[in-house]
Amino acid sequence: MKNTVLIALAILVIGIGGFFVLSNVQDQKEEAQETPAKNEAQEGKGTVSKVDGESIYKNTCAGCHGDQYQGGVGPSLKGVGSRLSDKEIEDIIQHGRGGMPSGLVSKEDAPAMAAWLKTLK
Repeated sequence: MKNTVLIALAILVIGIGGFFVLSNVQDQKEEAQETPAKNEAQEGKGTVSKVDGESIYKNTCAGCHGDQYQGGVGPSLKGVGSRLSDKEIEDIIQHGRGGMPSGLVSKEDAPAMAAWLKTLK
C-alpha cells in the first residue's frame, strides 16, 4: 500500500512538472510568432533613428555631457560633427577619451550613435 501511494505521488509530481514545462514551450512559440517585425528590425541594425540615438544619449551620456549637450564633467557635444569625422566619433564612443571610460555604448550601437551625434548643432 505504501509503495502504491509513493508511485502515484511520483506520477502526479512528474505529470504536473511536465505540464508546466510544455506550457512554457508553447508560450515561447506563441511569443516568437507574435514578434517577427521586432526580430526583422534587429537584423537590420545598420540604421537607427534619431530617437534611438537620443535615447542612448539620455540613458548613458547626459550625466556627463549635459541634458542639452552643453557639457559638464565631459565636454560640450554641440557641433561635434563639424569637428570630428564619423570614425573619430565612433572611436571615442567605443574606446573613451580623457576621463571618458570605454564601453558605455555597445559596439553594435556605436555607429548609429556617431551618426546621431553628427546631427547635433
